[in-house]
Amino acid sequence: MLRTSGPPSTAFRTALRRALLLAVAASATVFRASAQEAAEPSTVTVTGTVVSDATGDPIAEVIVLAEQLGLTFVTDAQGQFVFEEVPRGVYAIDLIHKDYERLEGDLSIDQPGSFVLAMTPTSGPGAGFMTGVVGLVTDQASGDPIADVVVSVPLAGRVTRTGANGRFRVAEMVAGRQEIRFSHLGYVERTESVDIQMGRVTTVRVALDVNAIALDPIEVTVDRRDATLEDRGFYQREEDGWGYFVDREDLEARNPIELTDALNRFPGVRIVSDPGGGQRHLRIRSFGDECLPVIFIDGVRMIGRGGYSINDMVDPSVVAGVEVYRGVAGTPPQYWVSSCGVVLIWLRRGESRAR
Repeated sequence: MLRTSGPPSTAFRTALRRALLLAVAASATVFRASAQEAAEPSTVTVTGTVVSDATGDPIAEVIVLAEQLGLTFVTDAQGQFVFEEVPRGVYAIDLIHKDYERLEGDLSIDQPGSFVLAMTPTSGPGAGFMTGVVGLVTDQASGDPIADVVVSVPLAGRVTRTGANGRFRVAEMVAGRQEIRFSHLGYVERTESVDIQMGRVTTVRVALDVNAIALDPIEVTVDRRDATLEDRGFYQREEDGWGYFVDREDLEARNPIELTDALNRFPGVRIVSDPGGGQRHLRIRSFGDECLPVIFIDGVRMIGRGGYSINDMVDPSVVAGVEVYRGVAGTPPQYWVSSCGVVLIWLRRGESRAR
C-alpha cells in the first residue's frame, strides 16, 4: 500500500523503483457495502500526490500521462492531480519532470481515496551541457564514411567506435588538450590533439587513408550541445535539414515568455489566441489546411487535452530543444502519427551518462 501522507519510506521507495506496480491506498474511511446492499459503483475518484523520494516534498508541474484513459494532467503546487470518476482497473501511467527520472508503471484503481508516487531527482538538474567530442571519420580517397573505426582517448581511458554513418561521440570528457587515436584494419592509424572545453562540444572531421601519405588536416569546430539533445539525435536530424529546430542557445538568446513565442517565426506555423484572449494555440498549415499538430514531450505523446496549449505544459526555461515537422516528410518514423504535423519537445536535464 502507498502512504496517504508524509514522506515515503525506504521500503516504499525500493518497491516503487523495482516493481513499479502501484496500488491506490484506500481513504481513511472507506464505505464497505454489506452483502445485502447494492454493488459498488463502477467508477471511482482518486487523488494522486507526486513527491520527491529524496525529501518527501511535493513536486509541481509533473506531467502525468494515462494513455489508456486518454488523460494527461499537470500536477499543481501541492503536487496533486485527480482521476475523477474513472472505471476501476489497472492502467499504465507515465510521469515526466525535467529534474526527475522518468517514472513508468501500472496503477491499480479499485477504491476511492488517495495515493502517493515518488520520483527520483536526476543528477545535476538544470545543467546538462555536454563536454566532449563528436565527429565524422571518412575515407581520404572517396570521402565515404568509415564504420567501425576505433576511437580512443588514452588519457581519459575512453574508447568507442564509429557507427554505420562514420560518426562517433565521446561524452563526459575532462577539459584540456586530449590526444584522440583513430584506428581501423586496412587504414593507417592516426592520432590528433584536440582542445576540449568545459561545457562545449568539439566537432571534428577526420580522414583516414590506406597509405602513409600526407593526410588532410582535421576540421575542428567548437559549439555548445545539450547532452539530452545529443542523446536524442536532435543535432543529427538538424544536420539532415528536415523540420525546424530550436535549441537551448536559441531559447536563451530569444528569452521567450511562452514557448509558442519561439516557434511562430517558422513558415507554416501560426499561433492562434482564444476568442477571449486566453490560451495561445500552435497551428500548422498542412496540405492547405490548418490543424493542431501532435505534441510529444520527451518522447511521450500528449493526449486527452482537447484545446490545450503547449504553454500550459512547459515553461521555456525548462526546455532543451524543440523540433517542428509540418508533415510526415522528415519526421522520425517513431513519431509518424499525424499528417498534420508533429512537435517534439525535449526537457533539460542533468548531464547524461556516457554510453
